Amino acid sequence: MSAPTRTAANPKVPTRSRFRLRGVTGVWLRHAVALARVWKVAITWFLVEPVFILLAMGVGVGQLVGDIPGHGSYAAFVTPGMIVGMGMFHSIFESAWGAFQRIQGDVLETMLTTPTTVAELAAGEVLWGGTRAAISTLAVGGFAVALGWLPLIALPGVLLCSALVGLEFGAIGLCFAAGATTLSTLTLVFTVVATPLFFFSGSFFPIDVLPAFLQPIAWAAPLTPGVHLARGFAEGSLGAGHLASALYLLFLSVAFYPLAVWLLRRRLIK
Repeated sequence: MSAPTRTAANPKVPTRSRFRLRGVTGVWLRHAVALARVWKVAITWFLVEPVFILLAMGVGVGQLVGDIPGHGSYAAFVTPGMIVGMGMFHSIFESAWGAFQRIQGDVLETMLTTPTTVAELAAGEVLWGGTRAAISTLAVGGFAVALGWLPLIALPGVLLCSALVGLEFGAIGLCFAAGATTLSTLTLVFTVVATPLFFFSGSFFPIDVLPAFLQPIAWAAPLTPGVHLARGFAEGSLGAGHLASALYLLFLSVAFYPLAVWLLRRRLIK
C-alpha cells in the first residue's frame, strides 16, 4: 500500500514541510500502547537482564578490580556507564529492529495515509527511542540506588543523559532501519555500532588506560559524552570537561535526525 502523493490540491494530506506536535505524539502513543500490552514480558527487558549484568560487573568483576583510582569502587564506577549503555541498547533496538519490522509490515506507510508527515513520523520514532532509554534508566537506576552504587540525588542527571543518548541512538537506529533491505543487513547496527561503543566508551574502564592513539577516537564516540556526563553526576564532580560533553551530547542528539528523515522519506515515499 503506497502513501498518497502530497499536493496542495489535497488539503487532507500534509505537505513535506508541515510539522505538528500532534503528529509526533500520535506516533509515540501508538508505540506506548503497544508496549503496555506486553508489559509483563517487557519487565525482563527493562529490569531482569540489565540487573543481572550490573550485578555480575559490580559484584563479580568488582571483587577482582577493587577501587578505580580517582573514582572509588568499581561498582560505583561502572554503574552510570552501564545504565547509559543499556539505555542506548533499548533505544537502538526499538528504533532499528522495531522500526524495520514496522516498515516491512507497512505500518509506517499506513501512518502516512493519515495527516502525518515523514518528519513527524521520524520524530515520533526517535522520541520513543528516548523514552525507552529513560524507562530502562529508571528501572536499573532505581535498583542501583537501592544497592548504594548510585546516589539518589544523581538519578535525575543520569536519567537526562540516558534520555539524550536515547534520542541520539533512536535517530541512528532509524537510519539503519530505513536503509536496511534485510534483517541480516540490519544486524550491523548491533555488531558494528552498538556493541563496540558499549565496551569502548568508558563504560567499563577509564578511557585513559587505552593506547594513546585510540583515546581521541574513544572520546569522539557518540556514546562517550553520555557516559562521561552521567559519571560526573554520579560522582558529584562536574567540571568544564563535563560541560563540553553536555554540549557534544546535545549536538549529537539532533544531528542524526535530518538524515533519518531523508532516509525514511526515500524508503516510504515511492
